[in-house]
Amino acid sequence: MIIRLKQRQQAALAEVIDRYAAYVGTIVRNAIGDFMKAEDVEEVVADAFVLLWHHAERLQESSPLKPYLAAIARNQARKKLRGYDPRLNPLDDDTLVVEGAEDALAHAERKQLLEWALSQMGEADREIFIRYYYYMEKTAAIAARLGMKEATVRSRLSRGRDRLRQLLTERGARHEHSHFRPV
Repeated sequence: MIIRLKQRQQAALAEVIDRYAAYVGTIVRNAIGDFMKAEDVEEVVADAFVLLWHHAERLQESSPLKPYLAAIARNQARKKLRGYDPRLNPLDDDTLVVEGAEDALAHAERKQLLEWALSQMGEADREIFIRYYYYMEKTAAIAARLGMKEATVRSRLSRGRDRLRQLLTERGARHEHSHFRPV
């Protein structure tokens, strides 16, 4: 199959896609999790196969294709995550499965209150908070992206939690520790 890919046989690419699409999809979903929509996952999977096609000449005929494809998929998923800007992607209503009209109304009110509280934070603190809690980025990755020390990111998260707790309490929201995971 690798030889056929190197010879630019489209049937070989179709065969690779048929054989490995589910495998690549699993790798991508594991890498970007629930941070992005299904369409984004599909896009990354497609990009992985396109890259395989464009770089087929680099394949070693004696090496297995599966690990090479896995590396492409992981790298493409990471690239997609790096380019994902939470400021351009507001919190979606579909981030939480809610059942019943009363639950939906309560969820909408909590979401609106949380968005208001987040808007009261400084831009850098808000970005740190969204990246950590919404996109589940690690503090080291956030620090590298924002050019900060990891300890600074952790400190800002701690102060941000305290500030959000205060703001939400002032607005009559119940305080529940379970919504914040520790740093």
